[in-house]
Amino acid sequence: MASDIPSSAKEDEESGLGNWENLGYEIFKTKLGEEVFEAKRKTQYQFPSPTFPSVGLSWNTGLLKVGFLAAAYKTTKRGSHKRGVGAAGYAKIVDNPQYPQDNFFRKGRIFEVRLRHANVFFTDDTVADGRSISIKFEDAESGGPFDLICNTGRVGPFCTLPWVTEFGKGTNSGPKAAEEYCYKNPANYLTTVEALRLHPDSYADLRYYTQVSYVYTPEDGRKRLARFRVIPRDLRPETGLLSEEDQKQLWHLIDQRHPDETRSATYLQDEYKKRIKDGEVQYTIQIQIHEWDPEKDSDAFFSVMHYWNNHPWMDFAHVTSATLLSDSDMEKTSFAPNNRPASLDFVKAKSQYDYNSIAHARLHAYNKSRKVRKGKAPDNTIVYMVTVSTSSGRERKEAGTDDDVFITIIGTEGRTRKTQLETTFYDDFEAGDTKVYKVQAEHVGEILMLNIERKGNDNWHVGMIHVVNSLTSEEVEFPCYRWVPNKLTLRSGKAVLPFQETREELRLQRKFEIQQRQEVYTYSTNKTYEGFPGFIGAAEHADLPPDVQFNDLKLHDFKHSADSTKRKYKLAGLLELFDTWDHPNKYVEIYERFADEENLTIVRKVMGAWDKDEEFGRQFLNAINPNQLRRCDKLPANFPVTNAMVQKFMTRDKTLEEEIKDGHVYILSYEALEGIPRMKVKKDVRHTPEPICLLYVRASKELVPIAIQLFQTPGENNPIWTPDDSWGWQLAKMNVKAADAQMHQLNTHLLKTHLIMEGFTVPFFRSLPSVHPVYKLLLPHLRHTMAINTIGRVALVSEGGSVDQTLAVGGGGHVTLMAKMFATFHLVEYDFPAFLKLRGVADTEKLPNYFYRDDGLLMWNAISNFTTGMMSLYYHSDEHVQKDEELQAWIKEVHTKGLKVWPGNEDHGVPASLTTFQQLQHLLTCIIFNASCQHAAVNFGQLHSYAFAPNCPTAMSTPGPTKKDVTYEEMVAGLPAKSVATAGMVTAYLLSRFSDEEIWLGEYPDELFTEDAPKEVMEQFRRELKDISLKINERNKTLEFPYIYLLPERVPNSIAI
Repeated sequence: MASDIPSSAKEDEESGLGNWENLGYEIFKTKLGEEVFEAKRKTQYQFPSPTFPSVGLSWNTGLLKVGFLAAAYKTTKRGSHKRGVGAAGYAKIVDNPQYPQDNFFRKGRIFEVRLRHANVFFTDDTVADGRSISIKFEDAESGGPFDLICNTGRVGPFCTLPWVTEFGKGTNSGPKAAEEYCYKNPANYLTTVEALRLHPDSYADLRYYTQVSYVYTPEDGRKRLARFRVIPRDLRPETGLLSEEDQKQLWHLIDQRHPDETRSATYLQDEYKKRIKDGEVQYTIQIQIHEWDPEKDSDAFFSVMHYWNNHPWMDFAHVTSATLLSDSDMEKTSFAPNNRPASLDFVKAKSQYDYNSIAHARLHAYNKSRKVRKGKAPDNTIVYMVTVSTSSGRERKEAGTDDDVFITIIGTEGRTRKTQLETTFYDDFEAGDTKVYKVQAEHVGEILMLNIERKGNDNWHVGMIHVVNSLTSEEVEFPCYRWVPNKLTLRSGKAVLPFQETREELRLQRKFEIQQRQEVYTYSTNKTYEGFPGFIGAAEHADLPPDVQFNDLKLHDFKHSADSTKRKYKLAGLLELFDTWDHPNKYVEIYERFADEENLTIVRKVMGAWDKDEEFGRQFLNAINPNQLRRCDKLPANFPVTNAMVQKFMTRDKTLEEEIKDGHVYILSYEALEGIPRMKVKKDVRHTPEPICLLYVRASKELVPIAIQLFQTPGENNPIWTPDDSWGWQLAKMNVKAADAQMHQLNTHLLKTHLIMEGFTVPFFRSLPSVHPVYKLLLPHLRHTMAINTIGRVALVSEGGSVDQTLAVGGGGHVTLMAKMFATFHLVEYDFPAFLKLRGVADTEKLPNYFYRDDGLLMWNAISNFTTGMMSLYYHSDEHVQKDEELQAWIKEVHTKGLKVWPGNEDHGVPASLTTFQQLQHLLTCIIFNASCQHAAVNFGQLHSYAFAPNCPTAMSTPGPTKKDVTYEEMVAGLPAKSVATAGMVTAYLLSRFSDEEIWLGEYPDELFTEDAPKEVMEQFRRELKDISLKINERNKTLEFPYIYLLPERVPNSIAI
């Protein structure tokens, strides 16, 4: 029920009242008698019926508004709540709300906040006065999604606009007027006692109430009434409550400083400032909910002079006040009930006597005086030297800005006022500029963070910001390397784990940054790619969050290369659909029209050897798809090769069974292509079989094919081909290479590097803040994954894209194949040494000349040393890994969303949590290796394999042969049409190109780590890579076909093409 008598303190232990009682009614009754008390109590809430209610409402609201403005113009302060102290921090909605939720106040949501404590009427902290807290759910001077305005007192001292005027006159006109006001009716006495606090120990001890009723409409759409209060998080007793003696003479306490008073008139402000400097101040916001029935409930539920008895208070949010605001910034900050989410509203007032008239007046009177208020200049200022580096305009055309730029330095003892960075007669923040600014401001203690704000409609990309405190010589670097939105908070470059944060403010800042990212890094719901790894919800590159888009130079380079290459072929008329050619070497003409000399040299070697069995075997070891080969421990039941068929092609005078046992026989099998639709549009009909190929390591160390079956089911029309089958053997090998092209492009390359890496990347941005060491370590390796994949989903795999133009399984089969392959993906495939062993190809004696393996192991070990060195600086035990909630959130989201197990999938081997340092280090090694080395190995050699279409056809023009005695003409007829071959070559050319702005493995131009220790680990990594390069180059001098794809200087840091 709604009552004018608050419930006893015992009914609400969190009220902090203890055994204190409001004796207002009793004192009134004692003074004037029971009869007068009852008579006045019955009539105190009876109001006249106004003749013109809307006029009266407007008139009284106008009076209040004028009063606020007049006071502001006179004093350059607020109309009320003149003297106060402000701080900034964070609010977090509780994780287990007991009240009906809405999306704005969703559980766990974090807000930056500003809050202000003040006396309601008087500037002397020692006199009896109402005290207040105002909380803005945004770190801003005005606006914001929600302002919560609360005062001391479980009930308010007035409930209509005329009552506001009476209260103001009664309490601001001396003791006699105050006494007369209190004895006018019992409610005046009771609510004045409720509102006043005398000599509280701290603003942080008090309880504050909204003293207004909101209409709250949560997600279920049902309207309820709500009130809020703010209490100390630790539930300390409330201080400053009026004693019985004070309550009897309270008019002598109002604005009356006691003659013996020794405390400062600002003692509450001073105490709060000290409290903030010594640590953080924490509050709990609570909510009361009334199940509103407009037909049955009385209007008293809207009266702030009525208390909601029997309505439990429920925790709503936790607030941490962390850094002091300057007087100037605080005075400019306005709090207004207009700032509220859609779920909170007020009932429209009908007259000045309506209980909702108070809310109406606040809506119109607050916030009007902000522009005329001024704060005093700070005392004891020092100089901060702030060096700002704007990113290069060569990489980003719009890196510079003409917007106004402001900085706030946040420290352990407060924060500076917001200061504009500008130089007279100088165009600041031009692209590529580094400029030093002097900021005259308060000393804020140890520097923790920077707030950068930008006002205007321009863009701005910042590199590094360097701050020096002239008083202490403290130097702090703030890595940015991103686009600056309207406001950005930066942490220093020192990497910190979440459990190492010593201040709640910093812990909440991390959560707030992640929350902001989660709002923009969302998952796609595109049904076309169901069954795929999770990926970013961006239809096009321009829809991506700006920080993960390609820079202008890289994007221009990518588009220019694509356009110019396609233009050459269009001019040559080679993209038209022609018949197949009469000789394989005619395909040379396609490539030589635009080849550069370096690539042409390699391709000519391939062209000269493509039909040799030795070259066929070499390419499955050291070309674009070195992952398909497996050791054959036993012939598959569906591959009935006999010793007689292949004996003559083996060189050790042993049987096939013995050679298999000795580890000299390897196998390729493309059973995954079974059931996958092939491209078939009008005359464009493409083919590829699902072959099985047996290979043998000669005593002279060459790997060569010795038997091929083109389809998985053996039978009369599915012969086993051997090197004795002349053109049929050649055609069988081309069919194997065509099948391999499907698996290379869609499985080894697109799925296993690009798409699965995105399954790590989206959770990465949604889980790890920029101060986290794993974020700093992986960002250079994951930054471009979403950009290139988004472009790829448009240009490569969408309808009519490159896959449809080039591959046999285009036209939708490619999507089916990738989903099929992801269904069986296991994380062991990202573990380079383990996957080599799993495929049975780790033995260098059994399988020599496997340079992909040899060089890959060198690179793997270097990366493993690097990740061990970097992470051991921050994680000193398995317990540290287990305690890192951000790290655990990342791997959990990879497990559940990034690399989720779709229905029918096998387990992907992604753990739901990380429990040991070794597990973390190993995972990071897997990610960096596959984002750099593995992608380089299976991508940048594409032109060398695909340029000459007969060497590696992306599709066949005829089905695989079912009978022996294949003619030369039949072999040639199987080759892809010129249009398909050309499109495949164009795609290979584009994908094989290095960007002019390539960042190589080991290069970290963005200084995300600023400490010396990680920089030394990076330098050691570079030294190790240099040694590997020397070793590979020395070996390559002895090879006819040098293996160059894992040379460190040819391995980009991340997947960007």
